[in-house]
Amino acid sequence: MSPWTFVGLCLLGLLGACTEENPYLNVCGNGVPEPGVGEECDDGDANGEGSCSAECKLVASCGDATVQAAEECDLGEANADDGACTSARKLAICGDGLVQAGIEECDDGLVNKPAADGKGGCSTKCEALSTCGDGVVDPGEDCDDGNTDDDDACPSTCLHPVCGDGEVQPGEGCDDGNDEPGDGCTNDCQHAACGDGIVHVGVEECDDGNDDNSDDCLTACIAATCGDGVLRAGVEECDDGNQIPDDGCSDTCARDRLVFITDDSFAPGSLMSLFGADNRCRKIAMDYGLSDFENFKAWLSDGADSPADRFFHAQGRYVMVTGEAVAESWADLTDGELLTGIDRTLSGEEKSGNAVWTATQPSGEGWGDGLHCENWTSSAPEASGRFGVSGSTDAAWTDNGEPTICVAAARLYCFEQE
Repeated sequence: MSPWTFVGLCLLGLLGACTEENPYLNVCGNGVPEPGVGEECDDGDANGEGSCSAECKLVASCGDATVQAAEECDLGEANADDGACTSARKLAICGDGLVQAGIEECDDGLVNKPAADGKGGCSTKCEALSTCGDGVVDPGEDCDDGNTDDDDACPSTCLHPVCGDGEVQPGEGCDDGNDEPGDGCTNDCQHAACGDGIVHVGVEECDDGNDDNSDDCLTACIAATCGDGVLRAGVEECDDGNQIPDDGCSDTCARDRLVFITDDSFAPGSLMSLFGADNRCRKIAMDYGLSDFENFKAWLSDGADSPADRFFHAQGRYVMVTGEAVAESWADLTDGELLTGIDRTLSGEEKSGNAVWTATQPSGEGWGDGLHCENWTSSAPEASGRFGVSGSTDAAWTDNGEPTICVAAARLYCFEQE
């Protein structure tokens, strides 16, 4: 064999030897940790099954007291669901559903309550909330009587009833949850009713809160009107339940007033004054049995007073005992013309064309000329007085324009007042 053949064979042998597996070239898994080539561990064939991965890297484990990338904390054996670091290696916080011992009273997680509702539970601060009915008045409770009875002074909410909260509590007839007083439930949480002083809109016309049927609002909560048959004090003189204008009570609820001429004639000196003349009218009314006899005055003026001053200015009619209208009102009486001349006594006897002492203008005012028989105290021939003529419908009814001496006698017109 030539020396070159031997060398060639040797080279082939060496090449063959070099192709065999070299355990030192596959460093991860050889059981020898080699930090120089980036290995953190090497458990050989056990790599990937324990704390060393198949790539010869350490595998993080809970409880090793080392905070790994996926962990918020790691206290080792101190990790616990009631500790500062949970068994899931999360920092304990209120709302995680885990009660941290010594720090939190409770933790209901997502159902933690922002405020007490009397039903217990846990707050968003992880504090135990009060329970209505435990007999202890806790923060957020108005009362707590140890039960959940809604019919006593402390309801099952442990909150005093509040009108307008939308809940019908003991003592409330209703609660509509609003502050509108004019609906079916008042702001006192009582059912609207006539007489409660609150107008129920669409149901009542008025409501003055009293049982006075003579004011502007009837006890049926209907606005008083002329013709409703109810006398409105201070507003209506009468109310006969209709609006017929000439039946004694007008369509404005003003009553008729009686007018008559005296049966007898009087000398001025016998009257003594306006008051004396008024008394003549009252005496006649009393003799005829009128219940309001004191309510009559004579149509007469002196140097100081006149019917315009001392008479009631009626809105209703002035009528005679026969029912005939003398005037529709005070304004009509004093306009210078009557509907019918005054010529009837209380017995209905006609006394037309008779002289009647007046000293009064058609307007109801005195003349101011001294022609009043010395204030109706004198029957002397040198004294004079003005008079009218009964039955006249023009200005002559109260002044015929010709004064006469006071020795004469004349009748009086008598008018009912208030």
